[in-house]
Amino acid sequence: MKNRKSLVFAALFVLMIVVFTSSCGARPTAVPTVDVNMLATNAVMTIEAGITQTAQAMPTNTPEPTYTPVAYTPTADPASSVTLPTAGSGAAAGIPALVQPTAVVSLPTATLAAVGDKALWADQSIKDGTHLKAGQSADLIWYITNVGTTTWTTDYSVRFFTGTNFAKAGNSRYKLPTAVGPQETAAFVIDIVAPSSAGEYKMAWVVSNAEDHNFYTVDITIIVE
Repeated sequence: MKNRKSLVFAALFVLMIVVFTSSCGARPTAVPTVDVNMLATNAVMTIEAGITQTAQAMPTNTPEPTYTPVAYTPTADPASSVTLPTAGSGAAAGIPALVQPTAVVSLPTATLAAVGDKALWADQSIKDGTHLKAGQSADLIWYITNVGTTTWTTDYSVRFFTGTNFAKAGNSRYKLPTAVGPQETAAFVIDIVAPSSAGEYKMAWVVSNAEDHNFYTVDITIIVE
């Protein structure tokens, strides 16, 4: 805008000089009349043409392209669209058919045989670690439950097996006083006498059937003061 004003002022100044010169000079011959309005119009047109050329020569600011986001629509997973060969199509195409594993595997069922002589410890009258005085006598009772299928007759017994035998008079066998059927509890009673020397003593006895076949073991530990 500033350059345009300067050009307009310059054109007007030139126009004034031309008018002044034409009015003051001698007129030996007839001088054609100068159309002042036309001169002004031409000057203005010349100035506007120059401004247009200047504007065209100047670089223009090109607007930045507008970014428009594109909505993304996910496609199906390629792996999910894979078609596995079936038995018919695979054989026809020369591709081995996919063999599915069996869902349920049947395992053989074990059959357990019934056990005749079988015992389970229930309790005892003198607990392990009981303190006794040297030479002290007591009744030891082992309570044993019959969990087998046979009936324990009075020929079943408990007999010394290993350790220090501190049964009275060195006895090594005690028989059942009464028969004991399945799911019943037997009471094996032995008389004990604490050894004469202080210390810890342990002995183990076994439960035997009428044929002296051992099928269960019991034990006890005492401390002699």
